[in-house]
Amino acid sequence: MKNKTKKIDIRILKYEEYVKKHPEKAYGYYCLGRLYLMTGKYKQAEEYFNKSLAKDSDYVLAKVGLIEVNVFKKKFLKAVYLFTKYRRDIIDKYVYRVKLVRGVSSFYRESDIFRAQGGGLFSMLLLNYSIYYIKKLVDKESSNIVLKLILCMYYLKTGEKSFFTIQLFKTCVYWDGLDDTLRWALIERLAELGDKLYYDVNIARKFSTIPDSKCSNEYVSMIFNTALKKGDKGKMVRVYETANKYNINISTELLWQYIYWSNKNSFFDPSVYDCCKRLMKLGWMDKVIAHMLLKFKEKKAVRLGEETERALKVFGYMG
Repeated sequence: MKNKTKKIDIRILKYEEYVKKHPEKAYGYYCLGRLYLMTGKYKQAEEYFNKSLAKDSDYVLAKVGLIEVNVFKKKFLKAVYLFTKYRRDIIDKYVYRVKLVRGVSSFYRESDIFRAQGGGLFSMLLLNYSIYYIKKLVDKESSNIVLKLILCMYYLKTGEKSFFTIQLFKTCVYWDGLDDTLRWALIERLAELGDKLYYDVNIARKFSTIPDSKCSNEYVSMIFNTALKKGDKGKMVRVYETANKYNINISTELLWQYIYWSNKNSFFDPSVYDCCKRLMKLGWMDKVIAHMLLKFKEKKAVRLGEETERALKVFGYMG
């Protein structure tokens, strides 16, 4: 954590220098806003997003950042109105929509997300008023992404059950960019309500990694398979490493397919070597696995070890 904070501090210094050299460019102010948002310094983040927009009123990323920071400040009503104000700029481009969904939905990871700041009576009344008024806006703002995400997170936390909440959950769970933690919470709640979406591939492929340590082996294999089919190297590695961390087993057939894909695409990540060793220990040795192991040795990426070399010799792949 200290390492991460130190890296962010260095980046802040870098962009402060950038702003000094390029005071008229919106980009530098936006980057500073983003970095302060990451460190939880929401007041400074909001100031820099506003400065970015003052330099360029069409800078959409700063508009997205401004909405995000108001969500994290629990200024929910303001965040909803800001989306209404900037709606056309954001929804016209897929990348902005995804960035907004990812940023706002990551708020679900915060602790006590619908608890009033400071815990005072006035703060609680203000928070309750915001949620009450947002509910009143549902019909009028039916296409408001921020409104739907806030209510989605709120209903998950309060456990409210109604036809509207079920439909809201079933809408949001499919959105691109949705935070993994929130998407998994929606799947679990919908399962409790009778809609089992665990094996919907269209949802599984949207996870960036394994969302929860309680995921079944089958569901993790499904997520891994979606990454494999897409050829998403980063996701394959993340899922594989997280599966090991949680002691979850990916099917041996998929591990072999991962090795086959890696061999074909010259991908020599340590996770691939680990797959080879795992299958070899299970007695699964064939041309694909053997050739991949020999390529690792040829590149001097790993030291095969006596046991591995002995297995390669036994099966006739090494002299």
